[in-house]
Amino acid sequence: MKKIALGVAAALALGFSAFSGAASAAPATSTKTTIVKPMTDVSAQRYVERRRVIRRGPHCTVRKVVTRGPHGHRVVRTSRVCR
Repeated sequence: MKKIALGVAAALALGFSAFSGAASAAPATSTKTTIVKPMTDVSAQRYVERRRVIRRGPHCTVRKVVTRGPHGHRVVRTSRVCR
């Protein structure tokens, strides 16, 4: 219980000290304009070409075909399919 109380007190002290100092990341021209400008690059994002995978050579996979053989047993045949 003592550790929790100390942790809460430390969090409050750090939180209040963060708000007491001046914001160093604030732009210097924030006093001139308070209107937020709309982002105009949103429409240009749809024209960005996405990275495509370049396949060189055939792409082969192994497919399993399950059939029933004599006396009802499962027969598994593997066949290689290339595209």
